[in-house]
Amino acid sequence: MTTPAVSPGAALLRASRMFSLPAAISSPPGDWSTATKHHSDTATKHFPTRLSVTTTQASRVNGDWGFKRSFPAKTTSKQTIPLIRINKVDAIEEVTDFDSASDHSLTLLKFQEMNMAITTPPARKSDVYDSYTKPVSVFEEDSDITAFEPGQETESENKRWRFNGPWLAGMADGDFEKYLNKNVRNRRADFRAYLKQHMAKEQTAEKRRTALEAGQDDKQVAEVAPEAITDEIYTENLRRLRADRIELYRLISRFLDLAPVSIEAETQNIGAMAHNVSREFRQTGPYSVHGPPITHPSAGLSYLRTRNFQENHPLYGPQREHAPVKSRVLHPRHPASGVFNAMIGTGGFVAQTSSGDTVTGNRRSSARALEEFDLSTKGGAKKYFGIRSATVDSNGRINVAVDDSFPQTVMVHQETLGEAEVWKQSSKASNSSPGTRGSGRPAGTPHRAFASGKSYGLSSERKL
Repeated sequence: MTTPAVSPGAALLRASRMFSLPAAISSPPGDWSTATKHHSDTATKHFPTRLSVTTTQASRVNGDWGFKRSFPAKTTSKQTIPLIRINKVDAIEEVTDFDSASDHSLTLLKFQEMNMAITTPPARKSDVYDSYTKPVSVFEEDSDITAFEPGQETESENKRWRFNGPWLAGMADGDFEKYLNKNVRNRRADFRAYLKQHMAKEQTAEKRRTALEAGQDDKQVAEVAPEAITDEIYTENLRRLRADRIELYRLISRFLDLAPVSIEAETQNIGAMAHNVSREFRQTGPYSVHGPPITHPSAGLSYLRTRNFQENHPLYGPQREHAPVKSRVLHPRHPASGVFNAMIGTGGFVAQTSSGDTVTGNRRSSARALEEFDLSTKGGAKKYFGIRSATVDSNGRINVAVDDSFPQTVMVHQETLGEAEVWKQSSKASNSSPGTRGSGRPAGTPHRAFASGKSYGLSSERKL
């Protein structure tokens, strides 16, 4: 069956962004190691693949979402926030296939409320502490490179995140064979010309080095043209490159613009290096071990470059830390089974606590929530954590690092929400231990709260 003919104006409107939905992006790559494990069909994906569509409250009652057919109000009215995603405008049953899009849309709003900046993942395990204390934004000019001059791609290959070629370590055998047959085998002549240019540069550098050792001016040495590389010289240098796997891989990766490998992978091939040839190992990049990300490293979650700003409290002035986030304990610690870090659900993401949290170790009531399941609390145990950093890995997953906040920061935040009264709790603590040093008032002061949720205007019972 052929599609009905339309006028050029109608075809232009159909293809425009105003009257058409963007094509769905590829689904997140699966983890083959978990193929035999149970997974929920309703679990939220790592990142959205389709556009979220919303409408006004009055239009939702009538089922009007801007499409050619109305949607059932019984299904769309169950959502608190009107958000849907269209899987197919015209299905085989002549209906519009849609489902709720609140999962990713609300997660985006939660993440933006935390005022987090996406940082570059650590290049090595030893750099985890530096990435925690000295985060580097993914929008820095030396790493966020999408267009560069000829020759700049080699200088920034360990920093940039976008490459024309795929990441070979993450490809299956079938995809690798397709890539060889489609993109590599038909470029033999181009690679031969690229090798001749590289050999000509090496010979030019060797002649200039010889001139310097002889006390001559190296600038007067003429450059060797690629046409001067004969077949005998080319064959001899090719045999040398085949014996030096590291240098050969570097030339192939730069020719095909492949993502670089880590320094650990290079040092494993020291025995395959050419004899009497010095090699300078490249610095490991943030995307060398697990490959470059499939999207921009920020994933569109946040466009902030830094989080170095202070939150100003109306009574207590500038705060030392940002406001903590109330998180749910999803999986407590269980050292007997090898789980040393508790799993925390914060802002729609799953994070792990640090193994050396000092505040939790000193406060046993808080530590109990991370060491055993709380069956008495509805929805599970909850605890305030401070968000330290957020990164996006090569598979599109968001990794959030959390840590314990200072008790004073948690108390001030609870007071703002009306969950606690700072000075009343501090005065009780001072009366119970008058000889200790803390943030509370001296013993004997009246139990009076300076502020609460009502005085901040957060309560609906506030009188005008």
